[in-house]
Amino acid sequence: MNLYASVTRRLSKTRGMRWTLSKVLMPLDIRFKGTRFAPSHLVPGTPLCFLTTTGRSSGEARTVPLLYVPVSDGDVAVVATNFGTRNHPGWALNLEAEPTAELEIEGQQRSVTSRKASDDEAARIWQRFDAVWPGYEKYREIAPRDIKVFVLEDAARRGGSADD
Repeated sequence: MNLYASVTRRLSKTRGMRWTLSKVLMPLDIRFKGTRFAPSHLVPGTPLCFLTTTGRSSGEARTVPLLYVPVSDGDVAVVATNFGTRNHPGWALNLEAEPTAELEIEGQQRSVTSRKASDDEAARIWQRFDAVWPGYEKYREIAPRDIKVFVLEDAARRGGSADD
């Protein structure tokens, strides 16, 4: 790991980095998605995906960049930390209202169906997230709510698609 990545990971637990990630880097990742200018390239080795949900009120497609961890057979997990803030992120509420979504990883897009992880699954998944991004431990510590953990299952492999 290079020095920059090492320092960024260490700073991930700070209030300033949480603000920068949520207010600056996430919007820029959406704006520059798929280009070499995307901020996600600033921290090599962080597994970034783009999750597109259906807005529960608007019905419009909503895309967010998220870190993910693989769980099994092509399925991945995402966590609704919202950087440790009081509220659940909109994408998590959208998944609860409509569990089908689109997932893009390294330019490959596929339909997924989400489900909340069981308590046992969530405990194993958190260990993987902590290894990927140290800030997750801090987010759990400061969040005044239970943080939701979702497993995104490949819809095609499960015998259906998000359009079914």
